[in-house]
Amino acid sequence: MKTASAIVAVTESGQHVLRIDGYSHTTDVPTGSDIKSAHFRVGGHSWRVSYYPNGLSSAWSDYVSLFLKLDDDVPNGVRVRHTFSLLDRDGKPVPYFTNAGKRIFTDWGTSAFIRRSDLEKSEHLQGDSFTILCDVTVMKEIQTKIVDVDVVGVGAAAPEVAPPPPELGRDMGGVLATGEAADVAFEVDGRTLMAHRCVLAARSPVFRAELAGAGSVAAARRIVIEDMEAQDFEALLRYMYTDSLPEMERGEAAAMLPDLAAAANRYGMERLRLLCEERLREFVDVRTVAVMLAFAGEHRCHGLKEACLRFLGDPGNLREVVKMNGLQHLSRSCPSVLEDLIAKLAAAP
Repeated sequence: MKTASAIVAVTESGQHVLRIDGYSHTTDVPTGSDIKSAHFRVGGHSWRVSYYPNGLSSAWSDYVSLFLKLDDDVPNGVRVRHTFSLLDRDGKPVPYFTNAGKRIFTDWGTSAFIRRSDLEKSEHLQGDSFTILCDVTVMKEIQTKIVDVDVVGVGAAAPEVAPPPPELGRDMGGVLATGEAADVAFEVDGRTLMAHRCVLAARSPVFRAELAGAGSVAAARRIVIEDMEAQDFEALLRYMYTDSLPEMERGEAAAMLPDLAAAANRYGMERLRLLCEERLREFVDVRTVAVMLAFAGEHRCHGLKEACLRFLGDPGNLREVVKMNGLQHLSRSCPSVLEDLIAKLAAAP
């Protein structure tokens, strides 16, 4: 005789949609003060979302903070998973602005859900309004049940289950966005960006050397970056955590990629430099080739340099560049690159 039982973890899920209408007026609310959503029930408990338009505290005053709060009096808290998502115009979650958490709690959330400047320039703020989706899954009691042997399928082959897509980049992006347990503060272009010493040291030999040693702990907690714009350094940090660059329009990419390539050289991040160099080749034309060549020579971007030299190897392209005084720019800014160009043209059949 065969018998069988099953251990069942019982859960209950629900969603709450919070629409912020008249966003610009909510920014008058002081830092540390919240506006609460209406009550909603999931898993037998009452919940609310707290919206902090100017951040949970002065450390997060540039951000919108969101917290899920348990209204019921539960002495030992509740085991729950939750996700906050910014919704696009089609009502779908925006992956980069999605934050997930899990713990036993009475309230929990993210101090850095989205930077206000990012929200205000995004397409997701429509008519001074935006929408947030809160997914809540309450983990209830774990039960043991007697079940039919045939239902368990003893001896049967287990069905194939496809693994989900990789989640490391998303999870690490969330760690960067929330700043939880961050121990390094970068002062960049009037803004403070939080990061984690262990990640910086793992990704950059320059940061590893700068942050190493017992005496560096206090001194390295605040680092001033003087030669980058905040949005460029933010993209650099994002790459360190997620191994990917943010999505950029063509104009944004043309402006940001040179600075990222230069930063990659400075911090010893070869893959990032090559990634930026590959993208920059798309922007080589008669207007930009002289500037690109000078930049490639200065920052050791050999692939970009070769792409520019091949472009100028076309007589028609070269004539157009000469008309625009591009070679004069090269002769002043980077004469060694001009010498390489002359040598390449002389060697052409």
